[in-house]
Amino acid sequence: MTEVVELVGDPAQPSTLVTDPDTVDNSILAFFLTYWRTKRGDAVLPLRKSFVPQEVRGNLPWVVVADALDNFTDFRYRIVGANVSRYFLGDGTGKTAREAFAAWGSEAVEDVVALNARACVNRSPVRLTGPAITVGKIFLPDFDVLYLPYSSDGETADRVVNVFTFNYRKFLETRSTGTLNG
Repeated sequence: MTEVVELVGDPAQPSTLVTDPDTVDNSILAFFLTYWRTKRGDAVLPLRKSFVPQEVRGNLPWVVVADALDNFTDFRYRIVGANVSRYFLGDGTGKTAREAFAAWGSEAVEDVVALNARACVNRSPVRLTGPAITVGKIFLPDFDVLYLPYSSDGETADRVVNVFTFNYRKFLETRSTGTLNG
């Protein structure tokens, strides 16, 4: 597959969606894209068991691991890294994407499910880069996320490891300690 770039979302402040990115300029995402490609080798997809948390230990706060459910109509979160939980003001571990994002509205829910599904259906990485926004009184800094499909059988994607990064320093400047703790 060849890299495909699309502008999505609000036309005034669009996000950039890249299917099967050739490279990424974010050092954390670049690490994971290389890791995924190395684990995949000559196979269509890397095996689920090839993702070893101890091998990415220093980057785990940015990692989300989700299992595909019901023909990609939802995803259940196995792991939600600490930084990701702070960004979204809650830990979705054990919840489905639909449950974890319900308070964000149906459009957010469908977007999250669609991004995970796109990685699974295309059997390739998907990168989304978005601008900072304010939801209610909550500032959410710009973000950069990479969705990486994994497989139980090497052919069919049934797990997504996504790496969600943002400017953590800017994030901390806009949040009070009370907000960070829920």
